[in-house]
Amino acid sequence: MPLIFILLSCALASTLVPAILYFANKQGLYDKIDERKIHNGNIPRLGGIGIASAFLATIVVMKLFQASLAEEFNSIYRIWPILASGVVMFSIGLLDDLLDLRARIKFIIEALITIFLMAWGFRFKVIMVPWGDGALNLGLLSYPITFFWIVGITNAMNLIDGLDGLAGGIAFIASMTFGIFFWAQGSIMSAELCFAVAGSVAGFLIFNLPPAKIFMGDSGSLFLGFCMAILPLLGQGETKAEIGIITASTILAIPIFDTLAAMYRRRKAHISFFTPDKAHLHHILLDRIKSPSLTLLVIYAINMLLASAALTTLFIGSAWSLSVKFSALVAIGIFFSLINHVGKKSVIPPR
Repeated sequence: MPLIFILLSCALASTLVPAILYFANKQGLYDKIDERKIHNGNIPRLGGIGIASAFLATIVVMKLFQASLAEEFNSIYRIWPILASGVVMFSIGLLDDLLDLRARIKFIIEALITIFLMAWGFRFKVIMVPWGDGALNLGLLSYPITFFWIVGITNAMNLIDGLDGLAGGIAFIASMTFGIFFWAQGSIMSAELCFAVAGSVAGFLIFNLPPAKIFMGDSGSLFLGFCMAILPLLGQGETKAEIGIITASTILAIPIFDTLAAMYRRRKAHISFFTPDKAHLHHILLDRIKSPSLTLLVIYAINMLLASAALTTLFIGSAWSLSVKFSALVAIGIFFSLINHVGKKSVIPPR
């Protein structure tokens, strides 16, 4: 069953993207080149339309042809608030691609979407621990933790979208990992939603791997960032299917640490967080490795190791799994510290 939804969403995306590519070239809707961009030439930036459209079309198929899941789909708590929020997030990204919205406007809308979802109950309410009853109740802390998680991950995926195939590849690995977790725990609908995202990204990556023919743009990076933030929350209310913030953070450690490093860099340089630079992970590795494809493979390999560490929760005791995940997070933290020490000279000074 998972394979069906991966193949369907992949087929839809790989069919839609060429049409979008043709339209964008015809209209001259190209990605603007700035200080942090690696590419040269005119590359269309509307690939996010193909990703989001393929995902939503797959959801319609799931609704129509899976009678056993009809009750879950019809429950407003389970799915519709997430789909509505995803459409809004995609739309804001698309407007930014076309009109270049101010960062403050995007942040306000992201914050409102996050508050809306938290009001519906989508929050990290517990931290999974290997003692007691296995769950540490967060209480009121669940609100700020979830707020910073959703807004942070949404923008982290946007920030790391600076190398052909990078943001899409990270999103594919993460959504597949979330899907495997949910499927193994018997949360079928949550798993299929994750696999639908993965397939949509895979269909887009056919045209986005180096050298890219099309970029996902803000419509794609904000939509996928939102998906990566909200997918771990799909198991809310199902104790066995609770992914938890530690596991989710391990899976998404690369965009998380890359964003934290960028915040530290820019604060230390006394420049705005929104000032672009060439000191992100992919910039530094590319400067050393010289090959975009090989740089991409290195980051993919690191991400897959992190995903494997996160999935240990399915196979070994909770105490050992927690140790593995913490070790992975510490290791990636040290890695980013070393990488940013090498690349600190690349920060763009204030204008």
